[in-house]
Amino acid sequence: MGRLNRAFYSYISSLSLSRKLLGGLISVVLAIAIIATGVVMVSAYLMSKHYFLPANVQAVVKILSEDAVLMSLTGNVTRAEQTLAAASEYSQIRALAVYNPEGKLHAFYNSLPSEFTIPSQVPERVESEFQFMAHVEKMPGQEYTLYIQADPSLPLFFFNFMSLAGILILFVFALLTFLVTRFVRRFVTLPVLHLIRVARKVSEEENHHESYGIRARRFHKDEIGSLATTFNTMLERIATRDQQLTEERDKAEKAGRQAQQMAAQMQSSNLDLEREMVVRKQIEKKLTRFQNYLNNIIDSMPSALVAVDNHLKVNQCNTEAARLARLPFSQIIGQPLEHVLPFLYQCQSQIQKTLAEQTAQRVEKLPIKLDDSESYLDLVIYPLSGDDTPGAVIRIDNITQRLRLEEMMVQTEKMMSVGGLAAGMAHEINNPLGAIIQNTQNIRRRLSPSLPANQAAADEENISLEAINHYLQERGITRFLENIQDAGVRASKIVSNMLLFSRGGERALTPTPLTDLIERTIEIAASDFNLQKGLDFMHIRVHKELDPTLQDVPCIASEIQQVLLNLLKNAAFAINHRKDKTEVGRITLSTVKEDDRVIITVGDNGCGMDSQVRKRIFEPFYTTKDVGKGTGLGLSVSYFIITTHHKGTMSVFSVPGKGTEFTISLPLDTSTVANPVCELPD
Repeated sequence: MGRLNRAFYSYISSLSLSRKLLGGLISVVLAIAIIATGVVMVSAYLMSKHYFLPANVQAVVKILSEDAVLMSLTGNVTRAEQTLAAASEYSQIRALAVYNPEGKLHAFYNSLPSEFTIPSQVPERVESEFQFMAHVEKMPGQEYTLYIQADPSLPLFFFNFMSLAGILILFVFALLTFLVTRFVRRFVTLPVLHLIRVARKVSEEENHHESYGIRARRFHKDEIGSLATTFNTMLERIATRDQQLTEERDKAEKAGRQAQQMAAQMQSSNLDLEREMVVRKQIEKKLTRFQNYLNNIIDSMPSALVAVDNHLKVNQCNTEAARLARLPFSQIIGQPLEHVLPFLYQCQSQIQKTLAEQTAQRVEKLPIKLDDSESYLDLVIYPLSGDDTPGAVIRIDNITQRLRLEEMMVQTEKMMSVGGLAAGMAHEINNPLGAIIQNTQNIRRRLSPSLPANQAAADEENISLEAINHYLQERGITRFLENIQDAGVRASKIVSNMLLFSRGGERALTPTPLTDLIERTIEIAASDFNLQKGLDFMHIRVHKELDPTLQDVPCIASEIQQVLLNLLKNAAFAINHRKDKTEVGRITLSTVKEDDRVIITVGDNGCGMDSQVRKRIFEPFYTTKDVGKGTGLGLSVSYFIITTHHKGTMSVFSVPGKGTEFTISLPLDTSTVANPVCELPD
């Protein structure tokens, strides 16, 4: 075998280039033709076997699944067999059978040889690729099975037909190959062989100048003819180039020496460039550190900074601006300003004015909704200079806390002025008020039959005290005296509350079990039933969340009880005055220890209050209750008790229609407490 391979290789090597090319071309094309013919034959066979037959079978199944045809198939056996015989005439179907839902043979048609029989039961599987099974439903729950035997002659017919076509193609290919070979030999091979002989002769005589006189023959006016002409021109130029090469060699040697000199200079330049790159990298590192330092400064600012271009798209921002926008930094840059910070849309005119006039603009106390609460912002819009593209920088400051502090300062000033006024008024009112109460009590004592002096004076005048008291009772004079005394007592309580504003000095705080105090206060509040004042604890649920680990709290028990009782009554009043009373009234009291403070929370689901009422609830004599139901001093006195007497804080949170929550913070160590302030959260 190896000897035959070597002989074949030797024979192929001895052939001319033209014969090798023709042989290789013919072999490749012949192989492609044979392979293509075989592939087409096999594809036709497989396509007819795996595509045409299943497609025909599916068409038959679809026809037999029609309601009318299916009724005939599942009805009378004779009619079913006639229908199957008619269906078998379509698309190479040789045998058909219908099985009822129990799997038994209902009807069949068989045109196959006698040795092939139709199974009496539904076959568990098909035994050949020309057998098919399908399931059809006459109605839900009644599934019939179709058994179909296809004719295998169709794939064989396609295979035989494609075989004949392949033989014809090979014959035509052989004829065309013969004609092409003749054409190539005459018009390609002979001119190429001539050029090869001329080139060999020139190469053999390259050291002789007379070899440059050899010329190639031009057989035809085609590319090979042009190649012969070009070859002749090349021979003419070889002599000239030979001399030029000698001259150029001398020049190249000279250029090589110059190149060596330039390489030395370039090496020196590269060293300088490397030193310059090192310096540049150091500068870049310093610039990067400086840039990071500036970014850290900007990000550390409490103000939000946003830089926009003339199209109001965000070019840069700091961390506070990203927090205000509630978006990551990557989703802010390049976005329209109104998409990132929608509340700035109302300031668009000021931003445009800054861009147009290059002047700073201010927007003060801009109201926005932030964290479901009302906040206020101050904006300063600066023109961005020093760049080819005009822009602006917006500084945003949240002044909500500052405004609250201003409100608290104003309220504190009010409290101080009212405190001084209350001290003077209390002393002026106490004297006539005491006379009114005392004289009212004296009148009632002088009319009492139980005093001997009254009875003696009446006997001297022949007057019956019982008759006088009866007359006074009938005319309502007794009720008038009671009203005068009640009004005097009520006025006395108002004066006592007013005096609390002007009382200074320290109070003695006693450790008190806060949980027990709250329990007693709830019992007292629950027993207070006064529909005229809007107090009804009978239909209110009190939910307690008291810290069981809480120890004694330093406080004045009576004053803390007064504050809690006042808050409970206000909560009951707010619950009983709701517009929507479908929800059960609920008051929640909770205590929790946080570090060195105890937090008391009193919340309700009453009518709540708006921001205007919330800002004034701690003012003396300010009340939202009707005349005769409130004095406006309850929360004011409570505020002073907590902040002044207990060095604590008192805050309120309210949503109209939802409810109100008061938070009291009391220090556990009063020696370390600084001057308190009143907190007014939204």
